[in-house]
Amino acid sequence: MTDFHHNIFYYYRGAQRSGQDRDQQLEDNTTKALINTLECCSPMVALKFLAWLGIAATEPVKFELQKETIGEGKIRRKSQRLLLGLVPSRGTKDPCTGSERPAAEDGRPDTWIYRDDFVVLIESKVKGSLHSDQVQRYSQKLQAGTKQLPRYEVRTWAKVHQFFASILPELSDEKDKDKWIVKQFTQYLEWNGMAEFTGLEEGIFDFFVTHDDEDTRQWVRDTVQSFAEKIKAELLAFDSFYQSYHMGTLHLKDEACWVAFGPGDHEFKQWAHQTISLNAYALDVFINVELKPAIDRLKGKIRQDRKAFREVIARLPVPFSIQLEERKKKQAAQFDYYIIARLEAGYRKDPNPGPYGLKDPQSDGFDYIEKFLEQIDLPCLSVRRHIDRNQALGLSQGGGSALVAEVVGIMKAFHPLVEFINEPDYTCHRKS
Repeated sequence: MTDFHHNIFYYYRGAQRSGQDRDQQLEDNTTKALINTLECCSPMVALKFLAWLGIAATEPVKFELQKETIGEGKIRRKSQRLLLGLVPSRGTKDPCTGSERPAAEDGRPDTWIYRDDFVVLIESKVKGSLHSDQVQRYSQKLQAGTKQLPRYEVRTWAKVHQFFASILPELSDEKDKDKWIVKQFTQYLEWNGMAEFTGLEEGIFDFFVTHDDEDTRQWVRDTVQSFAEKIKAELLAFDSFYQSYHMGTLHLKDEACWVAFGPGDHEFKQWAHQTISLNAYALDVFINVELKPAIDRLKGKIRQDRKAFREVIARLPVPFSIQLEERKKKQAAQFDYYIIARLEAGYRKDPNPGPYGLKDPQSDGFDYIEKFLEQIDLPCLSVRRHIDRNQALGLSQGGGSALVAEVVGIMKAFHPLVEFINEPDYTCHRKS
């Protein structure tokens, strides 16, 4: 293992396993990983990074870690001065980890990058944000010899990841060392949840079979969360119903990881809503009608206009399936789910094409669904589209945008049924 690889991965993973000062250790080592990347690559990489920050620089570039100052005399001569804050792109806490602790305030910047004509002071955070008093103190450090405030910018680690990922294709075969180092750094940011969604990998699916360790669990959770953020942004632009997402707690031995999309009032289960669920074999996208208020609303709609209910389902693009489950109370607020029926539309090609099954509002399949909805005490209904593992991995190629588009396209196509079940009750709920 090279010193670079050791610096990037070993210290962080060791600190995470020990449980001591995890956030501070991650913050320190992420900054070290960035500087190691800039130092160990050819000067071209550092110059491109500085140009991305709006700094016109020439080599050789100098770096200082955890130093209170590089000296007022050196700062005075710099014509370009930048205070750069690097912050996380999202703030949702993992319910399986400990509470966040504030970073120590010691007035010592994380990094200095400088040369004769510029100086960049970097303060990084992996949780939370820069404090106003930090910004003021560091601005004063950069004001040496002038009353003019330095330029101040805040960028996310996800944007840093995007930058380094964007230069990977530019690194030729003659720059194998650069390409390897930059790739290691982008993977490190992905592993630690500081990158935007870049697609699903084999190891994410494998986790639900092997249940490897806490590090892998955190990586899987962070990846699914970044996936959810991409989906939610697209859905919210499509319809205001999708105000938020709600991520299930992922424990080490869980067989799936789910995220629900719906109202932002934490009452999403009271309404028909949409969910994605990732397991070892597939990614499922489905409308979920689960708790009694949502089921009662569905039953009422069917009694009121059975024909409209059947027609809105018949218009859904194939393939899809309808799954009816019975909930049995296990203990307080916990239930076991038992599949009662599963009807498919379009998954198998019928040798005699025609208006069969759920694509025909006159189908006996609807009689079957409607009968059990009335007979089961605690039913749960879902309308599902199945994306198998290989298809999801294929759509993940090229940064994952194709997978996001596929999932969002399915959810938009499913939305008329969500709207049918919830309206007009949800409209009244929002107005109240």
